[in-house]
Amino acid sequence: MTADVERHPKYRWIILGIACLACGSLAWSHFLIPSLEYCLFPELGLTHTQFTLIFIAPTLACTFTAIPGGALADRYGVRRIVAIGLFVAGISGFSRVFISNLEEMVALMCLLGVAFGFVLPNLPKLVGIWFPPNEIGLASGIYTTAFASGSSLGLLTGPLFGDWKQAFTYVGIFTLVIATIWSLFSRTAPYKGMKLHMPPMISGIKKGVKSKNVWLLSAAIFLFFGVYISVTANLPKAFIDIYHVSPQVAGSIASLFTWGVAIGHLFIPMLSDKVGLRKPFLYGCPVISAICLFLAWHLAPSGCALIFLGGFVMGGITPVLLALLVELPEIGHEYLGGASGLVMTSGNAGGFLLPQVVIAPLVAAGILGAYTRGFSVVLVLLAVIALVAIPLKETGVRRTKRIESWATSGERH
Repeated sequence: MTADVERHPKYRWIILGIACLACGSLAWSHFLIPSLEYCLFPELGLTHTQFTLIFIAPTLACTFTAIPGGALADRYGVRRIVAIGLFVAGISGFSRVFISNLEEMVALMCLLGVAFGFVLPNLPKLVGIWFPPNEIGLASGIYTTAFASGSSLGLLTGPLFGDWKQAFTYVGIFTLVIATIWSLFSRTAPYKGMKLHMPPMISGIKKGVKSKNVWLLSAAIFLFFGVYISVTANLPKAFIDIYHVSPQVAGSIASLFTWGVAIGHLFIPMLSDKVGLRKPFLYGCPVISAICLFLAWHLAPSGCALIFLGGFVMGGITPVLLALLVELPEIGHEYLGGASGLVMTSGNAGGFLLPQVVIAPLVAAGILGAYTRGFSVVLVLLAVIALVAIPLKETGVRRTKRIESWATSGERH
């Protein structure tokens, strides 16, 4: 057995597959909310602002739990912390069946966000431990694809369950099953006898705070999450309010965006791996996606292909950012949980603040001009990601090999 095969055994794909099921179940549980608004609004007596609060409550809670969730994994291992997060997600998701008012729903959605904080920051760490450098983009793309696919299922399947209690029952049980599978089949390390350095909880956080690149990644993820949540939260209702389509049709149209994101998550980081560079994709994807989505809204309801295309291109942003995070030489996978927690905290802060503070007031009137203003602001913020990426360190394989070649050449001389 070669050293590389021993260091990166084929079982890594099993681990990644279970992690994908975990990601998908969390996103499915969360993104059921927009597709169930047609029945949640009257049954809970919600306003638009209250409904938005329900949807973004997990991102608010994750803002406070992502850093400790990542730091705990640095200290005690990814396997244990992710298992805890998944069981919490399953219990909170299923418990929504029994709520009767806004406050109870918000509390359980916040508990789902606690689970997010224990799971999502530790997926980059898992990739850093289990995968070789030439597969980091691919692996990051696969688990982010699973999250976006779960989002799409949520937007698409809500009306198919019959009522919201039935929807929460099935998705809660599914998440608990995935939690059990993870607990039984996941591993802490790639091979027997491998000892992982588990530093004090605060170490990864300290390294992240000192890194300029982590701060830049945090800013980019802040904008991405804010835009993604804003679009998915408001697109179904926009089509219902402006074009008077059924909730099923509105959910299907919105799911074109998230399915596009899911497919982009998979293919664009693969292309980034092949090219050996990260930053060119962080320049092009935000701008092209913003243009496509801007045109899609102005051509609606006939711009569905552009909704998918805008989602596809936008889907390349997150996995490339997360691959770059894994590759930062100043962090290292031993400390990646804490640093990733900082990035995810910023992302979830964006997912809460932009939809609630910036976008919700703009679209509250529910008329064409209001939605147009709201979506225009969102898409400008999406394009700004390209500017944030300019000072980022390039970590792609081509850049790394070039530096090594220069170093070797210098030694010879």
